[in-house]
Amino acid sequence: MRDLVDEYEKSIGDESVTIEDHHEIANEMRGWLDKIKPYTAYMSDVISAVKGQARNFDQTVMLSFTIEELIKRIELLMKYELIRFNCILKTSLNVEKSTEIYGDINSLVQIFDNIIINAIQAYEGRTGVIEFTIENEEDGILFAIKDYAKGIPENIKGKLLKEMVTTKGRNGTGLGLYMSYSTIRGRFGGKMWFESEEGKGTTFYIQLPVNN
Repeated sequence: MRDLVDEYEKSIGDESVTIEDHHEIANEMRGWLDKIKPYTAYMSDVISAVKGQARNFDQTVMLSFTIEELIKRIELLMKYELIRFNCILKTSLNVEKSTEIYGDINSLVQIFDNIIINAIQAYEGRTGVIEFTIENEEDGILFAIKDYAKGIPENIKGKLLKEMVTTKGRNGTGLGLYMSYSTIRGRFGGKMWFESEEGKGTTFYIQLPVNN
């Protein structure tokens, strides 16, 4: 835009610049404005979502939120990581978007983001698909996050949600899944488990009671 403004300013008084040239510069400016608008809107959404996530988690806010609100925040905050590592998040919704869950949405978003980031990292830089499904069950809402990456080693499976262990070596602390498991049980009264096969992938499940 700055280059186009400079170009336009230099053209003032230049007899060789035609009316068509002026229209061409104006159209280029409009084109860039059209490109800028969605990015600034996206930035605004990210800032709003991050401000919500940055709240003090010691002050648990027990409110209800909808499935639609939850999905929007997760997809918004994961968009950059997915693009950066050439991964695709496929969301499949088999429940009403207006279904309400009771608890702190910020805690839950952080848990899902952590699991999705683990799935991205499991592909080790390769392009991969992550399936995020949400469906109704008798005991509540079942969330599943599935990847087709390297899977979890057998010697870690039994400890992964109950101890601070990691599959990432020096790059991991083991806190993420351990804290996620504790939060799902303690703050949401839900369940969390996983299934994994080395060389084929991993699926994490989270089951939450609905708001009643």
